[in-house]
Amino acid sequence: MGSRLRQNWLGQLGGALVAVWIVWAEGSAAWPKDIKDIMSAAPEAISSPALPIPWEWVYDLQEQARQRQCTLVGLLRSRPLPAPDPQWQVYTRLDLVATPQTSRLTSVLFAKNTRTQALQVIYQAAASVYDPVEPLDFAMILPLAWQDNTLLAREYAGWFQTDLSWDRAVIWPLPADSNRIPPVQVWEPPPALGYAELLDWDPQARGRVLFAVADSLEEVPRLVSVGPGQDLLLRGTAPLPTSEPPLPQKGWTSATLAGSVPICHANNFGLNIR
Repeated sequence: MGSRLRQNWLGQLGGALVAVWIVWAEGSAAWPKDIKDIMSAAPEAISSPALPIPWEWVYDLQEQARQRQCTLVGLLRSRPLPAPDPQWQVYTRLDLVATPQTSRLTSVLFAKNTRTQALQVIYQAAASVYDPVEPLDFAMILPLAWQDNTLLAREYAGWFQTDLSWDRAVIWPLPADSNRIPPVQVWEPPPALGYAELLDWDPQARGRVLFAVADSLEEVPRLVSVGPGQDLLLRGTAPLPTSEPPLPQKGWTSATLAGSVPICHANNFGLNIR
């Protein structure tokens, strides 16, 4: 599934690794013992506990679709992330369409004006934007933190039940007034053959974001800072911290009432059944 796109993507990353030049950050010779050593130095960022990816909800709906032999639709909404300006808050919605053969997860990032109650679509993470012929299985947009009046969100995309996934940084400034919604900026991850996970704002430099990058799942990740011009700064290497498994759907609210059964649909909603 998606073999041609995956081979092309890995080939492009391999070529980029040869060409990329990482500038050493001042003081980077003192490697942190853990990613927490770096992230703890970011008191100016406004964030909330990291949203867990609700894989249990995804796999449960997929299994129900297989057992009931019909198309099921699920919607989850994240808890709001308030902006420094109390007039605004952001949240994301996950849209999952599951059939007995395949499924597709997309996501929409909203900004809500708490004064007028108006909703604005800020960004749509769609699995088909990378390759309409061989689209990805999932594309999520997850709000991470504010820095001053600028939002950092994580776009996470890939294929189900594989190790092939990657992140992009989505940057959105608060509007100066209620009538004009500024566009987002999308920053690509540093080149990597294994994975590139967006962590947060870079606490050592304002206006930059921090990725954990590795060429294999066994490798200790490199911490790479990315700036607006896609310039890269190596911050060191540090193992990602282990944490307790999150509670199912913590931070998420379902559109389906607890205990109710999702409605069966005969329509596959445009999914390419392979």
